[in-house]
Amino acid sequence: MKIRIAVKSGLISWWMLPLVVLFLSGTAHSEPSKSQVTKMWEGQYKNKVLDLKPRGGQRTTNQLHNQHYLSPIGSCWDYDVTELQKCGCRLFEKASVCCKKGSSSDCEIRIGNSRMLDCSKFGKSKFGLSGDKEPAACRERRMASDCFSRKDLTFGPGITVGPCTSSPYFICPQHDETMMAFLNKKCAPTPEDCGCTIVPECSQEEHLKCYQDWSSNKGAVECYTNPNHKTPYAREDCYKNLLKLEKGN
Repeated sequence: MKIRIAVKSGLISWWMLPLVVLFLSGTAHSEPSKSQVTKMWEGQYKNKVLDLKPRGGQRTTNQLHNQHYLSPIGSCWDYDVTELQKCGCRLFEKASVCCKKGSSSDCEIRIGNSRMLDCSKFGKSKFGLSGDKEPAACRERRMASDCFSRKDLTFGPGITVGPCTSSPYFICPQHDETMMAFLNKKCAPTPEDCGCTIVPECSQEEHLKCYQDWSSNKGAVECYTNPNHKTPYAREDCYKNLLKLEKGN
């Protein structure tokens, strides 16, 4: 890169020249090309890149390859990267590529947020490498991810309801306040009696089955509401005896 600096006519003084050169040498870094970033990404993650959009965000970094430095060692740039995966296409938003000063190959990739996309917009099958029909394993993974990020769910694993030491998830009118009202027996005998709605798609199968088997059986529910069964042991014993009796019939 050729840089002309005007020293005549008072535009810049001779004593300022070293500072200008130092500034330019510290800030002039070459951003890797889209093809270089694509090759780097596919080499590291083994998935085909379908789309790559530069997002700018150039900045210096004092860290590279898990090593920390007192002064900037390189620069970073941001990209939106969409790659083809088994269950669909995943968009990595503002993933960063950080390269050492003077190099477009001594780099590392830093990943942040991501989300799944329909692959058909890229001319591929809707569910990526799995084709146009979503496999059960992909659906379970998608639902687990969607449910994990939801803020409206309450009850769930570790919350005892009837004979179930872990309940399915519910959506309740006052969220955790409603759940506490249920646990304090202010509304009973089921979360639905407190105005809650079960969320089967976010619940573990065994938790859902335990709850539904119990709540749909009037006699089983009475084992946990009958005031004569004063202890957890007495309620559990009533429920077990009922199941044995029903199985015998």
